[in-house]
Amino acid sequence: MEHDIPAFVVRAELEPGAPRLAFLPGVCSSAYAYLLAFPEAARAHGGAVAIDGDRPCVGSPGFRSFSWDAKMQDARISEALRAAGAGAPPEGITLVGYSAGAGIGEQMAQRWPERYRRLVLIGAPSDPSVQRLVHAEGVVTMSCARDVPGRMKSAASRLRAAGVPATYIEMPGCTHGMLAEAEERLGEAFRWLEANARKGPATPR
Repeated sequence: MEHDIPAFVVRAELEPGAPRLAFLPGVCSSAYAYLLAFPEAARAHGGAVAIDGDRPCVGSPGFRSFSWDAKMQDARISEALRAAGAGAPPEGITLVGYSAGAGIGEQMAQRWPERYRRLVLIGAPSDPSVQRLVHAEGVVTMSCARDVPGRMKSAASRLRAAGVPATYIEMPGCTHGMLAEAEERLGEAFRWLEANARKGPATPR
C-alpha cells in the first residue's frame, strides 16, 4: 500500500514464486524479530512474508500494532507479496498469527477461506472461534507452556469435532510473546499441515 512500511521476506529454499507463509505478530511487536526465530523452517516450507502492524506504538519506537481491520491487513499482505515478486500462491496462504495476529488471522480465514486456507494460531487472546475457522483446510494451535495451553488445546479439540483437521503443539518453558524452539516447533506445524490438511475449503459436517 502507498506509504506503508517495508515487509520482511524469507525466500523458499528450492521453489520459485510467492512465499507460501504470512506472519502477523501481536500488539507492540516486531515482525522482523519473530521471523529471525524461524527462517530455516520458513525457507523449507515455501518461504514467508511478515508484516508489522499499521499503527506505531506510542512510547515504543520501532514497535507496531494492528488495526482490527481484516480488509486492510489482507490488502497489506497482498501488497507485500507483490513487492516480493509475485501474487498469492495458487495453493493458498498459510497464515501464522501470534496473539492479536491470531485474532486477525481468524477474521481473514473467515472472509477469504480460498486465500487463507491453513492457519497456525499462537497464544490467541481469546478462544479461537470454530465458526470462523470451520472452512479451513487445516489448523495448528500453539502456545508457550506458561501462556494459554488450555485455551489452544481446547480449540484444536473443538475444531476436530467440527470436522476441521487440527492439532496442538506446545513450546516449552516460555511465556506470552516469546517463541521457544521456534525452528523445530514451527517446522513441525508446517509439516503437519502439509501431511494432514484437506484439499480446498470445505463445508462443515
